[in-house]
Amino acid sequence: MTFSDELAAFRAAHPKIRHAEVFCVDLNGVCRGKLVPISALEKLDAGGMKLPSSTVGLDLFADDVYEAGLAIQTGDPDGPVTPVPGTLGPMMWADAAHPVAQVQVVPNLPDGSLAEYDPRNVLSRVVARWAEAGLTPVMALEQEFFLIDARDPLPPKNPVTGERLQKGQVYDLDITRAFAPILHGIQEAALALGAAAETLITEFGYGQFEVNLTHGPDPLAAADHMIALRRAIRGVARQHGYDATFMAKPWGDTVGSGLHLHLSVLDADGRNVFDDGEGPNAKMRHAIAGCLVHMADAMLIFAPHLNSYRRFIPGFLAPVEALWAIDHRGTAVRVPEASGTAARIEHRVAGGDANPYLMTAAVLAATLSGLQEANEPPAPVSGELHPGLGEALPLTWQAAQARFAESDFIRAWLGGSVQHVFSAQKRQECAKLLARVTDVEMDTYLRRL
Repeated sequence: MTFSDELAAFRAAHPKIRHAEVFCVDLNGVCRGKLVPISALEKLDAGGMKLPSSTVGLDLFADDVYEAGLAIQTGDPDGPVTPVPGTLGPMMWADAAHPVAQVQVVPNLPDGSLAEYDPRNVLSRVVARWAEAGLTPVMALEQEFFLIDARDPLPPKNPVTGERLQKGQVYDLDITRAFAPILHGIQEAALALGAAAETLITEFGYGQFEVNLTHGPDPLAAADHMIALRRAIRGVARQHGYDATFMAKPWGDTVGSGLHLHLSVLDADGRNVFDDGEGPNAKMRHAIAGCLVHMADAMLIFAPHLNSYRRFIPGFLAPVEALWAIDHRGTAVRVPEASGTAARIEHRVAGGDANPYLMTAAVLAATLSGLQEANEPPAPVSGELHPGLGEALPLTWQAAQARFAESDFIRAWLGGSVQHVFSAQKRQECAKLLARVTDVEMDTYLRRL
């Protein structure tokens, strides 16, 4: 089906929608785009709509990254955008009197060729290597997030009791019921955009929730659906007078938010290669070995921001070393099911603030590398974790930047272009943030030194 066919069917089903948000996803996972009349979408199939090809390389402050060489050095030219199949849908959280649609696009270079640094293109190249190997990754993403007060940087108030949430709430059905209108709204809005949410639960942090998307054999669609889910979460929360954040660690005294990936692998005959009746079998161990050996190189993808590193504290269910275990949520790679049709691994390093395209690309690249190299991982750990059991991950932003920028694995599997642009973007953001003197430093040092 062409996008023109998709658009015609959509307009027939939603005749009252007059406008659409056209957006791309930048390297930080931020959606950037414009609002256009619904009729303007007819230009998309013919390449008649454009965005600056540097858009996906903007830093988190929406500034061009000079070192990346994408903008002012070339005149910041426009390039045609390509619609992402299946992403045209209604924004159910929009004003009912003025309904709006959304469609995701990928910006291309001015000559129409692919921008190798675009995060969706990065994932597409990794997926192609899986196809060449005759293997299919079947995966699902889990997103943790916090609902927050719409006006203050505080946890939200319970809509039933009016009391601000200030304690753990994991699997608390009273909290689930209290926020049911928001949670149901999120599920319905995400489903309208093609993102089927399988489970929605309360998590350990106050105001923290987790949404699990369904498993599927299309990693690109899985990442597309995560972008749609994030937009639905934030949109529906604001519709109800709250807000939402995917920040990795908004509160220092509770757990942070993660973005977890569950993964199994099918061979050409559709069999789960992780399942041969006994587990973890050799294929699963090889996949785990690949994930562990390349984990530090990809840390900047899993933890892309200054705040991301506040999440990695022992005892808070965020991994600090490259370890794996059978059903242990404190390790970087967890094996929820070691055998049977549901045999799979769970990659638990990435924060809730990670770009789902880059994160998925990094995990799939490491997994396929492990399967092809057939190395053995260290023995699985069990019980209480202690420092020194495995390779320490880079736990500062600067260390992760340095490891990523020099990584042969990143260059070979994700591409030198994204390695260069993402590194430059992070260095620029780091310089900006380190130039700011925080209120904590002022309180601590100004009148004591």
